[in-house]
Amino acid sequence: MKKFLSSTVHFVLSVIVAAAAAGFWYTTENVSIEAASEIFLGVFLAASPIPWLVSRWLIALRIKRHLRADGIACSRMSALTELMHVDTIAFNRNGTLTEGDIFISALVPEGMTQSSLLALAASAERDALHPYAQALYRTAIERGLHLTRHSAAREEESFGVEALIVRTPVRVGKKEWLQEENIEISAALLTRADQLATSGQSPLFVSSSKYARGIIAVRDDLRMEAKRALNALRQRGLSLVLLTGETKRLANATGKELHIADVRSDLTEMDKAREIRLLQSRGAIVAMVGDPIADQAALRTADIGIGCPSTLVKPPAETAEEETETDPLRAELLKGPDGTAAAAEVVEPLIPPEDAAYFEAQTRRNQGKIENYVPDIALDSRRTAASRHPARRRRSGTRTRPPEYVAHRTFHRALHADGGRGSAASRWPASLSVGCRCTRGGGRRTGSQRPAKIITTNS
Repeated sequence: MKKFLSSTVHFVLSVIVAAAAAGFWYTTENVSIEAASEIFLGVFLAASPIPWLVSRWLIALRIKRHLRADGIACSRMSALTELMHVDTIAFNRNGTLTEGDIFISALVPEGMTQSSLLALAASAERDALHPYAQALYRTAIERGLHLTRHSAAREEESFGVEALIVRTPVRVGKKEWLQEENIEISAALLTRADQLATSGQSPLFVSSSKYARGIIAVRDDLRMEAKRALNALRQRGLSLVLLTGETKRLANATGKELHIADVRSDLTEMDKAREIRLLQSRGAIVAMVGDPIADQAALRTADIGIGCPSTLVKPPAETAEEETETDPLRAELLKGPDGTAAAAEVVEPLIPPEDAAYFEAQTRRNQGKIENYVPDIALDSRRTAASRHPARRRRSGTRTRPPEYVAHRTFHRALHADGGRGSAASRWPASLSVGCRCTRGGGRRTGSQRPAKIITTNS
């Protein structure tokens, strides 16, 4: 509003100055009407904000075109100039700084088997929407475990899921939440959970009735490009803040790996917005980077909201529908007793669609969300990565490895098959070990390795 009033006042003043100049020359110098009109037009164009506004519009149009080519959409052009004054950038962890490839890294049962623990947790998480819950359910289905249907379920934001299975309450979630529900957790499980969180894994406690039955650890590794981007921002003198709903130990481990000193954990969506307001009260100009849907409250509270599509949201499979339609076994099962296709059963909704839409909008409003929210700056991670690496767009099909590379990798696996002592690789030619860093120092492993995407046994 202030900018609009200043431009209007500027325009009116330029008209007054141009009219005064033209009138002065017309009355004192006895110039013609045509000359006075030219004087008015020249003074008006020199004093009016029209050239300045047109130049800004042309510059903004050119900037938008270049940003669109890099996969960046800017809904508020003034946000680009405000970025020059930003001194603090807050980041969400899950889906923003991580790869989004969640997998189970450890199962720690207590009083039951690993399969029973996973089946119990997956039965409770069957209808949950959290990415961790979907990872548990997907892994249980892949292993062919028998799941029990729950009679009721409730999902607590940033805490976990509570379900009623065979008249027994089952909870899957954070340690603090289970302790508030008076769930007994053994000291061995608490110690193991601290070790898992310190190593960058998210421990999920599973309880049945009033006792904790074990821990399921899930992992979502950090993105390498995120580490490089944070280092570049740190070199520019910007303060980095990590806002996450993970536990304190896991958040501190993430901050240590990313070299972020200010880490704030165990936060809900509204807590993140509160932390941003605290930073602003101390005089900081904050830009928030997060998911436009999950972190909408924090993005709206920050001075500049930068929406980064979450890596946890996977694109739907395009061939699933086609395979279902052409499946002969499914078509045979859908036939009736007389061999004809059975009519689909029409299920009436519990409430009318308009009432369901109203309650959904009311829930979103209570959570501080609005429909069709667009952040100040929106990033398209897939298009941005393709613009940085043009070779990725030209690459198609699978990449073939040369025979010498395959032989070298086989030697590498054989070398570590017995813990790096080298006896298993003694049958291979010595030429394959030339230049292999794994044979230096007695075959010891160097560097950090990502854990295999399999369920490990309890150690």
